[in-house]
Parts: sequence; C-alpha cells; structure tokens
Amino acid sequence: MENNLPAYLRQSEGGQQEGRHAKRGQLSFLNKSIVNAAVTMKSIYLQAENSGRQNFFQRIHPGVKLLSLIYFEIVISFVHRPIAQMLITSFIFLLFLAAGLSLFLVYRRILFLVFIFGFLIIWPASLNMITPGKIIFNLICFSKPSQFWIYHIPQCIGFTAEGLQVVWLLFLRVLNSVSFAMLVVFTTSFPAFVKSFKIIGLPDTFLMIITLGYKYIFILSRTIEEAFFALKSRLIGNIRNNTIRKLMGGLIFNIFKKSMTNYENTWYAMVSRGYQGKIILHSPKQVDSTDLFAFIVIVAFGIGILFM
Repeated sequence: MENNLPAYLRQSEGGQQEGRHAKRGQLSFLNKSIVNAAVTMKSIYLQAENSGRQNFFQRIHPGVKLLSLIYFEIVISFVHRPIAQMLITSFIFLLFLAAGLSLFLVYRRILFLVFIFGFLIIWPASLNMITPGKIIFNLICFSKPSQFWIYHIPQCIGFTAEGLQVVWLLFLRVLNSVSFAMLVVFTTSFPAFVKSFKIIGLPDTFLMIITLGYKYIFILSRTIEEAFFALKSRLIGNIRNNTIRKLMGGLIFNIFKKSMTNYENTWYAMVSRGYQGKIILHSPKQVDSTDLFAFIVIVAFGIGILFM
C-alpha cells in the first residue's frame, strides 16, 4: 500500500523541513544560532522562576546568602581531606533537596562546568611527571629517561596514587564551590543578589550598571529574534552569500541604531524624573531570626568541617 503512495506523501515532516533548509542552506547556520541563543535565554528564566518560590531558602536575606557564600568558599579552600570534601558535597546536595530545585537541570550544568574546570584542566596532575609517587598504572615506557628543556621525562609515565588523590581533592573542591554558588544563585533573584553586594562596599553606580546590563541582554535577545524572523519571512529560495552579508550588515546596524535610541530615551526619562547621578538601592527585606539561624547553621557546619 505504501509503495503505491506518491513520494511527497511518504516523506515525513522532518524531511520536508530539511528540504526547506537545504534551499536556504546559507541561512541554516543563522537559524541554529538564533535557536540556541533563544534556548539559553529561556534557561536563564529558570533561575527567576525558582527564586520566586516561597520556601525557607527563598526567604533568606540576600545579604546573608552572600556572606554565607563567601564564608563557605573559604572553608572549601582550606579543607585538605577528601572525606571532609565529600561531607560538604552531601551537605550541599541535601540543601538542594530542601530547596525544591530540579536536581537534573541544576546538576547537569554543575557537572558540565566541573568536568571542564575540575577535571580536564587538572587531570595531568595525576601523572608522575607532575606529582611524584607510586605508579599504579603505566601509560607508556621509554628506553631511558630524558630531559626536555626544564622538564624531566621519566622512563615510565603513569598515574600515581598521590596524583590521583590530588586530582580527586581538586575535583571535589571545584564541585563544592560551583554547587554552593549555584544554590545561592538559583534561590535568589538577580536584582536582589546584586543589591546584596553593598555589604562588601561596591558602589551603587556599579551595581546599577550590572542590573541594567542584565536586563538589556533579554531586551537585545528579543530584538534580534524578532529582526531575524522578519528577515527570514521575506526570503524565498536560494540566497547568495554576498546578499546575505549585506542583509546581516543592515540588520546589525539597525539593531545598533535602535539600541542607541533606547538608551537616549531612557537617559532623558531618568533626567526628567530628577536623576542627578546619585543612585540609592533599597532592599525591602530586613534581617530576621530565620536569616540568623541559617547563617549560624552554615558557620557551625564550616567550623565542624575545619576541625575534623
């Protein structure tokens, strides 16, 4: 029965889409870039959605979270025992469970960052060329040791027990540091977290620039998405590379011009409302007993880990 059907009925929807993209092959890379950028921007909204929940972690004062983050990072850097680092990992995992966050989405990001900065970069430290010790697994053996510039190359290169312990300790440090930072970020709204930096003495003007820049990222992303959709809807068939470059150049100039206009209008609106260069950021939430209790628990756990 299927053999009697014409080809256009047997073709799936995905194949039709691929055919349409083949006709516009030059714009396929732009389409993928815009889609990936949109997915990234939408994933950032997960932080705002989680921080809007009303549970114990979201109600903690942002300044207390910032101080806890600084203190906990110092504790992690001073702990030199893998067992203690693993206890910190378990403690942070329990905090994620209590915060009600999506463990799969959050830990997928954490493990990706930790794999790059906590494993790929430091794994050579497990070799006897960098960390001398008892070799437990040989990678390669030469006829004799040699000298390359200032580096001594031993006869056998392999993983040492001391080197693996160093890599494991560094991996746990990076994991715990990134995990606790993610916990604070995903339970605190970005504007409130930026305002909390006043505790460590950052000027209000600098904090306002960060806040406006953060908001402008979403506005610019939306503008680019709409402009690209308008451009794509007006293209039919195969387009030459020269034409694409001219179109994209005009699109970039148009977005830049709109950005300048928006900034100028924003400045005039601020001046008309009495702006004179002084910015005061107010935090509506005051420190209460819940915040103090949470900070005391963090401090007590850190002291207990340091004196293990």
